[in-house]
Amino acid sequence: MEKREVMNEIKETVYKITGIKIEDENDNIIGCHHNYPIIYAIYIVDELEKIFGKEISNIFAENDYNVWKLSNLADAIINICGNSLEKLQAV
Repeated sequence: MEKREVMNEIKETVYKITGIKIEDENDNIIGCHHNYPIIYAIYIVDELEKIFGKEISNIFAENDYNVWKLSNLADAIINICGNSLEKLQAV
């Protein structure tokens, strides 16, 4: 699975949970300009863990708020999931 595909999964998840479309890869998906309750971030992470089959919550403990930018979050997920993303694509 390529970075663009991971970003698309993130965007679809954010839209499904919040109703907000993320278009810019540098957009902070929990930025206050989106005007949704921050608790939704937990729902987003939970759904992403289901999609990618890995616990990704440590990403947020090990990084600052910049990891919530779409592009950065995709990179972090790719780093954690590694080869398992190849298997995900085959499913």
